[in-house]
Amino acid sequence: MKFKFVPILVLLFFSSRVLAQDRVNYEAPSLIGHSFRMMKTAGFWIGRHPSPDAVIMSPEAIDRFNAGLRSDKRLTKDIFTIVQDLKTESLLDDLQKTLADITSKGYYTSAGVRDDQDFMDDVKRNMNLSGVVIGVAPRYGLVVHYASQRFLPTQEGLYEEKDDYDFDQLQNSALDVGTPVAVVHTSADGLWYYVLTEISDGWVEAQDIALGDINQVRTFAEKNDFAVVIKPKADIFLNESMTDYYDYVRMGMRLPLTSVDAGRVTVNVPVMDADGTLAVKEAYMNAEDVSPGFLPFTARNIYKQALMMLNQPYGWGDMYGEQDCSRFLQMVFATVGIDLPRDSKDQAQVSNSVVDFDQKSDDATKIAAIARSPAANTLLAMKGHIMLYLGTVNGKPYAIHDTTGYKQEVDQKEVAYAIDRVIISDLSLGQDSKKGSLLRRLTRTVTIE
Repeated sequence: MKFKFVPILVLLFFSSRVLAQDRVNYEAPSLIGHSFRMMKTAGFWIGRHPSPDAVIMSPEAIDRFNAGLRSDKRLTKDIFTIVQDLKTESLLDDLQKTLADITSKGYYTSAGVRDDQDFMDDVKRNMNLSGVVIGVAPRYGLVVHYASQRFLPTQEGLYEEKDDYDFDQLQNSALDVGTPVAVVHTSADGLWYYVLTEISDGWVEAQDIALGDINQVRTFAEKNDFAVVIKPKADIFLNESMTDYYDYVRMGMRLPLTSVDAGRVTVNVPVMDADGTLAVKEAYMNAEDVSPGFLPFTARNIYKQALMMLNQPYGWGDMYGEQDCSRFLQMVFATVGIDLPRDSKDQAQVSNSVVDFDQKSDDATKIAAIARSPAANTLLAMKGHIMLYLGTVNGKPYAIHDTTGYKQEVDQKEVAYAIDRVIISDLSLGQDSKKGSLLRRLTRTVTIE
């Protein structure tokens, strides 16, 4: 199906990054990259899949896959045994390397100051580097409210371009309610913890973490009966009538499950007691928002979960409670029990079932390789971006991915099209740009099996 790209000057919706550079920005159309109306639901892709209900991996195979990511590939980690790693890896070196790397980039502050040495000196003091103790047993806790995870202990942002507020270079990730953490260091002002999670490390405000005994935290995290969130966001309430709102959790997050009633489930959530320590409280969620246990790993379920995220807003490093390209995939696969790492470069390493491309690989070679890959469990990876392969239609491979936009030539000038959401497209996006199309940039297919 054909459609026409109509360049529309954005007046109300804009990207601060574009305005900062005085570039014209265009709004991308609803149907992007040769997609068409019927592609917008899971049913279209389920109907084209040769075996949508075949189990791709059993629960036992998934457990082995996840164990391999931790022990063999070291792309994720078990925070409850992390003390062994802390004895061999220098936390101080990691913190100093992060600080040096950020300092060298020449970022702008929110005030528009570049290379603000006073800002960096203040942050360095607060990192409390002289207080780092290598090999000490970590403290353990649970996240009690949605929390940003930062590269440095500050809520102030740093930006590649002046006023580029949607792309804070200090934003690493975000942690949902119930995320277990290992606390390995504290800032000088006591307001920040440096925490390790299964998939990411960084600074989190201490007010968002309740500390408890390792056994208490581990029991919460590893409870056999749990509810896994299957909606983009699921509300948590503290009373049975579900009016006392607490917070929300995102797709793929697990909470201990205590009972299932008509239209409602009872779960456990962590809260901070009056003395600041960890307590566990019963809470309530809509039954339709969760699954009791993981969904079976089938193409049908992956399609349903991925397409449920269609048009969800983009969030760099989980900013604004949203998700970026790699978090999107991590959330989808978490619903079937697969623990993908947080970043796209690591997700591209999760399987040995890969096809690699180099500069000499032409488009036809890539398209043929993608077409031979199983849809719904193959990732399409390139530098700085990753997508989920949905299937091939009329000889074109299509993917679902979370993206900020693309560039295209208009009137002999390269202009930016803002997307900032989860979309379905073929791999032609950006084909007229200097960077090239998604297909041209593709470096690897990764099949999870």
